[in-house]
Amino acid sequence: MSDEELSRILKKKFNGIVSQSQYQEVEKQKLHHLNDGNFDSFLQEKKNVIVDFFADWCGPCKIMTPTFEALAKEVTSITFAKINVDENPATSEKYYIMSVPTILYFKDGRLVDKTVGVIPKDIFRKKIKDVYRI
Repeated sequence: MSDEELSRILKKKFNGIVSQSQYQEVEKQKLHHLNDGNFDSFLQEKKNVIVDFFADWCGPCKIMTPTFEALAKEVTSITFAKINVDENPATSEKYYIMSVPTILYFKDGRLVDKTVGVIPKDIFRKKIKDVYRI
C-alpha cells in the first residue's frame, strides 16, 4: 500500500469519526435525558416539554423511539426529553406511569396532556400541534 493510499484511508476514517462526533453532539442538544434529581427543575427551566417515559426492556418503547427522536429534530419549538422508568421510580410514581411508553406534555412546568402506547408519527405530530397550538 502506498503512502498516498494510506493517507486517503486515514483521512476518510478521521472524517467519519469527526462526523459521527458532530452528529452525536447535535443529538444531545435535541434530546435531553432526565432523572429523578433533575426532572422538576428541568420542567421549570423550559416552557414547552414533551417527556417520553420508557424502559430499556420495552418492545413498544423501542418502536416509539425513532418517531420520538425524529420529531425532536423536526419540532424545534418544543423541548423533548426521555426518562427511564426503571432508573427513576420517584418521577414515574409521581406521574402515575403504569405503562410504557407514556408521553407527557408539559406547558410552563404543568402537565397538560398524556398519551400511552405507540403512536404513528403523523398522529403524534398532530397531537403536538393541538397541545401546543403550533
